[in-house]
Amino acid sequence: MSKASIAIIGLNGFLGAPVVAAINSGLFDDKIAYPIKAITRKEPAEKSDKIEYIVVDVSTESVESIVAKLGHVDTFVELISPNPDVFAKIEDLVGALKPKLFIPSQFGTDIPAVDTYAPGFLGIKTKHADAVRKLGIKVVDVVTSLFAAPGAFLYEWVAALGANVEDKTVTVVGDINQKFHISKLEDIANTVLALATNPDPQSLPDVVRVASDVVTPKIVIDTYSKNHGGVEFKTVSEKTAEEGKQEFAEALGRGFEKEKFFWYLQVIVAQGLDKGLYFSKLDNELVNPGESVWKWGKW
Repeated sequence: MSKASIAIIGLNGFLGAPVVAAINSGLFDDKIAYPIKAITRKEPAEKSDKIEYIVVDVSTESVESIVAKLGHVDTFVELISPNPDVFAKIEDLVGALKPKLFIPSQFGTDIPAVDTYAPGFLGIKTKHADAVRKLGIKVVDVVTSLFAAPGAFLYEWVAALGANVEDKTVTVVGDINQKFHISKLEDIANTVLALATNPDPQSLPDVVRVASDVVTPKIVIDTYSKNHGGVEFKTVSEKTAEEGKQEFAEALGRGFEKEKFFWYLQVIVAQGLDKGLYFSKLDNELVNPGESVWKWGKW
């Protein structure tokens, strides 16, 4: 079986470290044509012989120059934050490279599901993926629900569940026992490489939903409390999921506000099944059949 040549942009970002760890784990060595080409504005302090760093600024360097430096690419992986100018340049770059597969910076929320009741949430990501699809390139959106990382997402950073760790208060939207999915960063990284090395990208669905575990806002807040000496949170306000949804839709109608992002996520969690962060169907078996490649993480 031929090995996949892979290019990645964003290895210095938050998902970059776990992806580098997955590359160095050896789990995918028989499927990857090394070195992986990493597009970056600066070389990292620590390097791997499995990764060749292509130091360029995609916002200023010509597409032709970047293509020449990358060479043949089967899969192009994007791990960057949404930026309309950079997205547009990457669309031009991917159009010139013509990879068999493009994995865009989706991850997180099922945006089309949210659009059914609150249009406009992170629409830039959807437009970006669709723009590449129109180039005739296979695009697979990876939807993971909320990230979970000890020391960071949902373990220390709990604002997306309405908890304020400074004043020890909680604002509740919907049912505090509402289930939602979470994904460990290691599982996201392994999923990216499993898809990037798939021998038949055209057979893949346009959207792949994966998750490590299921939790609730109460579980997350109780875990934080346990990890911080039993700190107690006081509930200061409660709204129904419907009230939250109406406020969310109205807020987005006035434009996306970055400072409200955690509140947006809290409202999406409250909406429940197949509304953005809790899925009735997962594709875990597609990327990791019978856990034959790795063991999924747990909360």
